[in-house]
Amino acid sequence: MKILFAAGGTGGHIFPAISIADEIKKMDVNSEILFIGAKGRIEEKIVPANDYELKTISISGFNRGDIKRNLKLPFKIIGALYSSKKILKKFQPNVVVGTGGFVSVPVIINAKRRSIPILLQEGNSFPGKATRYLSKKADKVIINFDETSKFLKRNDNVLRISHPIRRSLSKVDKKKALDFFGLNKSWKTLFVFGGSQGAQAINTGIEKIIHKLYFEKVNIIWQTGAADFRRLKDKFNGFESSVKIFEFIENMQYAYSAADLVICRAGISSIMELAYLEVPAILIPFPLSAENHQEKNARSLEDRNACLVIVQNEIDEKLYKMIIGYISEPSKLKDLSKNIGEFSDPDAAYKIAKEVLNIAK
Repeated sequence: MKILFAAGGTGGHIFPAISIADEIKKMDVNSEILFIGAKGRIEEKIVPANDYELKTISISGFNRGDIKRNLKLPFKIIGALYSSKKILKKFQPNVVVGTGGFVSVPVIINAKRRSIPILLQEGNSFPGKATRYLSKKADKVIINFDETSKFLKRNDNVLRISHPIRRSLSKVDKKKALDFFGLNKSWKTLFVFGGSQGAQAINTGIEKIIHKLYFEKVNIIWQTGAADFRRLKDKFNGFESSVKIFEFIENMQYAYSAADLVICRAGISSIMELAYLEVPAILIPFPLSAENHQEKNARSLEDRNACLVIVQNEIDEKLYKMIIGYISEPSKLKDLSKNIGEFSDPDAAYKIAKEVLNIAK
């Protein structure tokens, strides 16, 4: 069995594809798996690091910040269609899986032309342009939120299965997690991160209330990203017993497990990790995410009392009050944990992998 994955641009597209691929390999050890990604993007590191072969094509999405840079886009699309056609012809997959992003478009178009079965997987509440356009061409579309189906051109090919996450992520005993960071077990603990690159607006918001949180006996595990790390590390070096500042945290399961409350962006990968580990969270959506999909993700959870939401321009007004209003209220935190956990399915990658194999030629 030969399976081709079109996945790239962001971790939110790549990691689900890898999770599904891992399950396929367990089901069929002789299967051949190939990834197509965009040249110059993070998949060039992530996919080979997970022991999968990657072919790249030159393609980019629509540039919202600089319209002039889109003048070459039609030529890039034509080139990407030609390049992906050559890869498909040589690899001859039994099925093509797209997990969103602009790299999916030329690959799926060529797969349809060659009558190769197609499965799309969409994690966001509001589907991206690629998924909306390609969904009518697919044999199966896997969605994470029920409301996503409203934005698709067909519903007869839609199936709801939770967004898959890394199986390597698992809950750690809370005392062990607090010991890992050297934190006081009698204090409440806040885990703050803004993705692997950090989030300046979140960092600035936390920076302004560090002293107040200290006097409220709140520990902080803080992944700042590279840009703010050195400045914040130096500024708060007198708070090292309760404020643990990192540029990047490799062992995320320890940070999640130590936390009574998390503050982060609303990317779908972060949301589903919170759901899988049943961690209560304040989500601060990135306001410039494509088609504002992060806020739509967050609002979908908020409607079910599965998270708290603050828009970025309200951080100064609301963040401290919200933290203090929840972090010492076990019943409120328990409700958030229970409700966000309902969005998770530990077997999601396995279920999607089964669907992939079911539609393969």
